[in-house]
Amino acid sequence: MKSNPKRARQLPDRSVAAAERTLAILDAFVGAGRSMSLGDLEQATGLFKSVILRYMISLERQNYIIKLHDGRYRLGPKLMELGHICEESFDILSIVNPALDRIAEETGETVSFYVREGENRVCIARRDSSHSLKVSVRPGSTHAFDETSISLVLIDFEGVNGHELEDRELFRTTSGVVDVLTCSLSIPVFGASGQFKGALTVSGPIGRFDTQDARMRQKLKAAADSLSFKLGYRPAGGGRTTKRKAA
Repeated sequence: MKSNPKRARQLPDRSVAAAERTLAILDAFVGAGRSMSLGDLEQATGLFKSVILRYMISLERQNYIIKLHDGRYRLGPKLMELGHICEESFDILSIVNPALDRIAEETGETVSFYVREGENRVCIARRDSSHSLKVSVRPGSTHAFDETSISLVLIDFEGVNGHELEDRELFRTTSGVVDVLTCSLSIPVFGASGQFKGALTVSGPIGRFDTQDARMRQKLKAAADSLSFKLGYRPAGGGRTTKRKAA
């Protein structure tokens, strides 16, 4: 018997409101990049000043927040310590590989992630297409910059902060550069503080893969956004929003 989706039992919301508010307060500093007053935090989080003040007492006590002489607040040394620990233990491939699995399954084409090393492009991760006719790239392979969409992204977005993109075109496409029978579509990926991390690329045979296909571009853009988010990127205005609550 088929289940009726309308009668399907919804999973209970097990999130903790206090934790959500704490994270919303800390996220406000990430978006602002400066010290903040209670009024600034109220505007950024939607919480009342009286509520924020109670959280600040606990955060200040644990060195997550420091109160300045003018009454404003800034992030404390405890967060810096956690950041160093995260940086030392962070494995980018543990984030990139699952993302490549998903986009390869969705597109049916070969997906790869490239980073820049000097004047070279390096493939650090790849998922091959399930088709017998496909583009195959060896992880770890290094190539000098050329006219491929991968190189164009790595060159064009080197030093570009993700928070300053405005209406800049993100996609780069090429056809027949490495092989006359293949084409590729690439897009930049960003990390914490808007730092450019690398190029996410879909490649395939020209007869099957259309780099101008709107659905393909939408899938790649969604994958790049998701990967950037998991690498720590938060676009301007894209932080947590919390409705005003008294407690």
